[in-house]
Amino acid sequence: MIALNRQVDMDVFRRYAGLSLPRHVSYPMPTWWKDTDGAQAVSFYEASDTLKPGYDLSLYVHIPFCESLCKFCACTRVIQPKHAKGAAEMTERYVRALQSEIRQLAGRYSESRVLRQIHFGGGSPTYLSDEQTQRIQHTICESFSVAGDAEIAMEIDPRTVSPEKLRALRAMGFNRVSMGVQDFDEQVQQHVRRVQPLEMVQEIVATCRELEFDSVNFDLIYGMPFQTPDKIRETVEQTIELSPDRVAYYHYAQIPEKIATQRGMDYHALPDSETKFEMFLIGLERFEAAGYVFVGLDHFAKADEQLVQALEDGTLQRNFQGMTTGGGLSLLGAGASSISHLLDVGFLQNLRDVKGYIECIERGDAPIDRGLRFTDDDLIRQAVLTQLYCSATLRPETIEARFDIRFADYFARELAIMSELEKDGLVTVREDGRIDVTRPLGRVLIRNVGAVFDAYLEPDAYREGEKGCFSANA
Repeated sequence: MIALNRQVDMDVFRRYAGLSLPRHVSYPMPTWWKDTDGAQAVSFYEASDTLKPGYDLSLYVHIPFCESLCKFCACTRVIQPKHAKGAAEMTERYVRALQSEIRQLAGRYSESRVLRQIHFGGGSPTYLSDEQTQRIQHTICESFSVAGDAEIAMEIDPRTVSPEKLRALRAMGFNRVSMGVQDFDEQVQQHVRRVQPLEMVQEIVATCRELEFDSVNFDLIYGMPFQTPDKIRETVEQTIELSPDRVAYYHYAQIPEKIATQRGMDYHALPDSETKFEMFLIGLERFEAAGYVFVGLDHFAKADEQLVQALEDGTLQRNFQGMTTGGGLSLLGAGASSISHLLDVGFLQNLRDVKGYIECIERGDAPIDRGLRFTDDDLIRQAVLTQLYCSATLRPETIEARFDIRFADYFARELAIMSELEKDGLVTVREDGRIDVTRPLGRVLIRNVGAVFDAYLEPDAYREGEKGCFSANA
């Protein structure tokens, strides 16, 4: 076992690790968004296009369908075996609805707005036939002005993707793939219903390298039932051997009251908070020793990868897709449950029910469910949290220059709390006012630091809560 006491004060860790805090993949969090219809959303798009010039675009396309259920999954998805009655008809209706919404979104922006990123997520985007994927991609390229060097990414399921499908994706222009690996241990895979042997992933990676995809990414999860530090170490070592360009190293969040599929997990086999902390440290130490750069709170990337470049030039962004390189891009979401982040304007989220989304599009309406128009305070705190989560550093002078405020006055309460967190070893406050999140303790408890700047939480939320929930990077 890693000597945790050598690196951190475990009494401090136990005090803070019991809090149930937001992950801040957005700010404000969706809890505070309001019901919004398509007509109301028009003003958001108008402000994004006419009042905020200069921002180019990123597009997220949500494909909700999966062949089978993974117990840990918290995504919006529809379990629909391809041979099931009505599956082909439902999928085709969804693809056509997507094409209509993509045209609708493109029509809200002037031709000068360039589309620089395209990301297919899910669900399992590789559930679609090659022909259906090609049609969606053609609609995107036909509707938007797509940059010649655009990043075009797809999440792939190692269990259902074939070398032939990978070749088809490459021919369509996809240049980055991300696959959910989660864990290579057979017992863990069987329990969470995600069985994909190491040899299967090896073959996919080899094919991706042969086809010269620009970036091959893995998602790993630690803290699931039956995982142990030794098993995590083995998965991390096998991952390093496969040499993906990026690794998202997510902490498993057990919230069965919100995610019904997690109720099938063996609660007695869940590792405790200190064991999960050890798992995090294993990933941190081994990936860095292998030459990966620790990006934000839960990502690792090779030094020449675009994610590291974004970290260095200040364009790193955290959103519902994880850490991304689109910090200067307005994000448009297409598909059921997808979210648009219109920079400096607000959030909009589509209807989450797939059938309702399709019917709304078929009526010719915008499929908006809820959203939030940013206040000036939202924008200031959003910038603060982006700095904290993406670079583990807060530079007050950049906030002051951007928003014309005096940081020490605006955040007097928060800075007083930073002094408390500094005594406990979560942050270091420099003489020039810069705040650095410590490692490893502050990094693994960064939600506690972020909670201090969240105006929608109770003032002391960073130190009070229901015990037993490891508040690290989920």
